Amino acid sequence: MVRILLCSYNGERYLPAQLDSILSQRTEEDYELLISDDCSGDGTREILRNYRERRPDRVRLLLRESPSGGAWRHFLSLFTEGHAAGADYIMLSDQDDVWEPEKLSESLDAMREMERSCGAALPLLVHCDSRLVDGELREIAPSFTAYQKMSPERDRLAQLLVQNHVVGASVMINRALSERIRTMPERIVMHDQWIALIAAAFGRLLYLPKPLYLYRQHGANVLGAEKGSLFSEILGRLGIGRKDGRSKREMDEHSRAVYAALFEQAESFLRIYGEELRPEQRRLLEDFLRIREQGRLGKIINILGHGFTYNLLHRTIGELIFI
Repeated sequence: MVRILLCSYNGERYLPAQLDSILSQRTEEDYELLISDDCSGDGTREILRNYRERRPDRVRLLLRESPSGGAWRHFLSLFTEGHAAGADYIMLSDQDDVWEPEKLSESLDAMREMERSCGAALPLLVHCDSRLVDGELREIAPSFTAYQKMSPERDRLAQLLVQNHVVGASVMINRALSERIRTMPERIVMHDQWIALIAAAFGRLLYLPKPLYLYRQHGANVLGAEKGSLFSEILGRLGIGRKDGRSKREMDEHSRAVYAALFEQAESFLRIYGEELRPEQRRLLEDFLRIREQGRLGKIINILGHGFTYNLLHRTIGELIFI
């Protein structure tokens, strides 16, 4: 059985389209939709109750009485509190996307092929591309992955420690991986990167280049998409020509905060999974955390030596300069 975990919060504008797309999947597979609402103050809960009344065979509701503390805590709480237990496969869903009719079936086909090849006891993660659209579902780009200059093939633990290429809304995981997500970390960057780290450490990841859902970009997104050329990225990092008006000083502060969050995430990972990691994996995390205390030359040698790099040269150069 497939369980789809959807986290909602003040999503009344776009939620019905996403619910309709999930409940219209072309599949004979047994699946259910568990929706957890994080204390919405708009009409979201009324919408959810209506869908549960219309589709009690598919829809389950979890209406939180107190705020979760943010998007990543909300998603991970569904695992740590046992709401993912018992399902053979778990899919994650945002509230404002729209699934293609075959998203479930094609993700499941790929997952089962991986299990046949690797064994179902191995933690496995399948993720896919999407089409980037605006609030009215007009196409902005045919491939979110290409638009964002992502590199899904970079799925080694060292690479994922510094740069995530897994989008939460695209993910399906198997039971073996779901059961690894049992402790709430103190601080992470985002739930999709955290789950990808677990998959990289203990199992495998597979990317499907086909866009199986519409990633809706709108002003209220918690996380959004923004295209940037090489030169615009470099200039933007220096505080030149930025749409948000941030200066170089503000970008320096932002970079420090980003790297601090990555280190805190790695600390949480080592604390929770350290005893289960292979010795070389523990040393890898320890060396990554050692970057904080090293001088510039030591940082450069450590980063390049272990592959703690970004997918594009200018991004890695920026990392070597600013980390």
